[in-house]
Amino acid sequence: MNLYAIFLRGVNVGGVKVLMKDLSALLREAGFTQVRTLLASGNVVLGSDEADPARVKETVEQILRNRYGRDIPVIVQDREQLERIVAQYPFEAPRDGIQRHEYLVLTGSDRDAADVLDSAPEPAASERVARLGHAICWEVPRGESLRTPLAKHFAKVASRTLVTTRNMNTIGKIHQAVRSPTP
Repeated sequence: MNLYAIFLRGVNVGGVKVLMKDLSALLREAGFTQVRTLLASGNVVLGSDEADPARVKETVEQILRNRYGRDIPVIVQDREQLERIVAQYPFEAPRDGIQRHEYLVLTGSDRDAADVLDSAPEPAASERVARLGHAICWEVPRGESLRTPLAKHFAKVASRTLVTTRNMNTIGKIHQAVRSPTP
């Protein structure tokens, strides 16, 4: 059994609301096992006999397309990919009294992540950004997650590139769920 983390680009896509209980039922009906949604924001952990994450992605997107009548892109990470991201996340919050958010901007490929960063403005002095393959690690002071030029850039590229952003606390919970799968 292969375990995967599925990240929906959004749970309210073009006016179509994807409820996590409905998503769980759809995935179970399609034959996935150990289906568990996390945090009601488009995060799913599931098991599959399929060994290829790209095939899991195709299947999940087809299920969503059939149910909701439109494309709802997903990013699929297998256990090893998620392990690598968590282990290699490069930032440790400095001890300067400033509260920060740590984010992971997931993209569909290494090339997409490179393109997103190549076209990005320079991070503000208070931000840090680095690429880990298909993921972009981003640290920003609390309260600035939507205001900095880099934050606005990530939001803008989402209209033309498959990206989805998760807080590292959320990634940690998903990582734990993939490591200890219990529905």
